[in-house]
Amino acid sequence: MSDHQAQNPSPPLFLLKGMQHVALPPRHTWSLPCASPHTLLLAAEGNGYWQAADMPDSCAWSPGSVRFATEKTVATIAADSGSTLSFFAFYFDVLEPEGGVSNSYSPSRSWKPNNDSYQLHSPHRCFELAFALLADQQSQNPLDVLQNQIRFQQLLHIIWRTGSTQASVESEKAIQQTLSYIHANYASSLSLTDLANQAGLTPRYYTEVFKKNVGKSPIEYVTSYRIDQAKKLLRESKKRLREVAHLVGYEDEFYFSRRFKQKVGVSPTVFAKVSQRLIAPVTFQYTEYLMALGIKPVGAKEDQVQYMREQLQVKEAKDIMALSRTCPELIKSLQPSIILTDYHKDSAAFSSIAPTCTLRWLDADVFGHLLHIADLFGQKDKALSWIKQHELKVQKTKRYVDTCIPREETVAILNVRPSHLFAYGVRNIGHVLYKSLQLTPPRMIQEKIKRDPNFWAVPVQEEQVSEYAADWLFVHVFDDDLSRAHYQALTKREDWQRLPAVQKGQVVMLSTVWFAYDPLSLDAQLDEAILLLNRHKSS
Repeated sequence: MSDHQAQNPSPPLFLLKGMQHVALPPRHTWSLPCASPHTLLLAAEGNGYWQAADMPDSCAWSPGSVRFATEKTVATIAADSGSTLSFFAFYFDVLEPEGGVSNSYSPSRSWKPNNDSYQLHSPHRCFELAFALLADQQSQNPLDVLQNQIRFQQLLHIIWRTGSTQASVESEKAIQQTLSYIHANYASSLSLTDLANQAGLTPRYYTEVFKKNVGKSPIEYVTSYRIDQAKKLLRESKKRLREVAHLVGYEDEFYFSRRFKQKVGVSPTVFAKVSQRLIAPVTFQYTEYLMALGIKPVGAKEDQVQYMREQLQVKEAKDIMALSRTCPELIKSLQPSIILTDYHKDSAAFSSIAPTCTLRWLDADVFGHLLHIADLFGQKDKALSWIKQHELKVQKTKRYVDTCIPREETVAILNVRPSHLFAYGVRNIGHVLYKSLQLTPPRMIQEKIKRDPNFWAVPVQEEQVSEYAADWLFVHVFDDDLSRAHYQALTKREDWQRLPAVQKGQVVMLSTVWFAYDPLSLDAQLDEAILLLNRHKSS
């Protein structure tokens, strides 16, 4: 499949208009004509170099070298001193669908392939087609004309098919080289064009390949790397903010501060103070995350403290002050070094007490939040260690669960509240069951997860429960009388009784711990999964 086809479901058409075979004597040059909207150049024999006006350096030009150019490309090909350089130039038009109509095409001068250069390692078949095209290019026989158009399509197909495989390997190598370049030169001015030139790729294609390999755009990566280096300097030195900004590539310290806060959640000044002071946080959402990192908050949200004491039975939780957002004086008396929250309005309310960091709840999953908080407190190694032990626990639990629930059987998750029902996806209750243990959701949930990989939950009416029917049903009921009454009424409905999981006796009731979404609760859920299924086996 060609580069452009991956982007456009209605691919363009390519119409060969003419060609020539050029033989350059040693030390002679050839300038690319600007008469054709599009040109394909294929090196056949000899060596030389390609020099384009928009590239600071020339590129080697040898057998198998391929270049795509447009009428706006200003470039020359020069032969080395030792031998004649021969190459083919194919001039063609590109016809693209007009206005989204698949059967109506018009010439396009703006079309470009994702990669405008290739180096074919086995170009012999391309040379055969090129010479055949050359032999018949003057023929007026309609069949010969048609055959040449077919040959040109074959030539393009071979270049894109074999070239894309080679380009993938070569591009990955180029990305690694530019990563090294970024790490060595992040304090200097770095533009997308600079980085693409380092890789020998067009900026558009370089961005696409970089994002595929690294997970973010080149400029996003440069920013992240600079911020990481800034965090090290702020933790480990007492350099002034202006000096830190300059050392990581920012001339304007105020712009640096804005970018830092966007990425980290607090300003560089606050980050430095938190890193160099005794850690004494107050938190209104991330209590269990801090505890997983070995950081005991001096105060935390009242219901979270109660949950850790009663449900998770964390002994250290007895020393944490249970707080309400409506008691700022009590928070102030604890003299926190920082306040963590998920609610943006808390920042204005609490910033006079201590630096306040807002981490929006839906911006990341449990591991993303854990790593972010660990980074804030300089505890990244502890976060990675926790994740590693958690993955080992997941593998152990999965081996047991796979013996209880066959892979072909589906699993639905239902949350019952006083007046609402929710079918869950991959957050909260669904994280362990769907993400960790890789159980199969019902079709409706699968489709929602495909559209949104972090899909949380969908409200469901009683009469819609059958649409989420599965071989197994994991049910979580809120711990209040109205929710329990709602569940009892639900189980008496005829459509409930017809659910496959109910008829098979494969309904599993989940405890309170399953509704929480934090590191400590995920570990507890894995432990309980084994107990629940073991109990189900025995019943």
